[in-house]
Amino acid sequence: MEKVEGLMEKLKLSATEKKGVKIKEVEEDKLKDGMDHRTVGRLLSKKPALVEAFVQTLGKIWCPIKGIECTDWGDNHFMFTFHQALGKKKALNEGPWMLSRDLLVMADFDGSKSLDEIDFSFIPI
Repeated sequence: MEKVEGLMEKLKLSATEKKGVKIKEVEEDKLKDGMDHRTVGRLLSKKPALVEAFVQTLGKIWCPIKGIECTDWGDNHFMFTFHQALGKKKALNEGPWMLSRDLLVMADFDGSKSLDEIDFSFIPI
C-alpha cells in the first residue's frame, strides 16, 4: 500500500487534469421541453449485448436524425437517452423490439426507483 501512495505523491497532473471531471446531473439529460427522454431496457438473453449494437440498429429506428446514447448497466440492462423528442415515445409504445433474435423489454426511466424495482413485464404488440 505504501508503494502505491508513494507513486501517487510523485504523480504530476496537467492543469486540465487538476480540474477534474464533471458528472452530468439528471437535469442535463432533459431536453428543452423539460421532459426526461430516458428509458431503461432489459434484453432477455443469456448472451451479453454490446452498447454499439443498440446504437447502430435501434438508434436509427428510434431517432434517425440525432441518434441515441446507450449505457450498459450490467446483466443486460441498459439506459437509453433519446436526442429526438419522439424517440422515447416510439421506443416505449411501438415494438416489440428485438436484437439478434432476443427480446428487448423497455420501461420508462424513474430516477426514484432502483433497477430491481423497474417493471419489465410489459411489451407493446
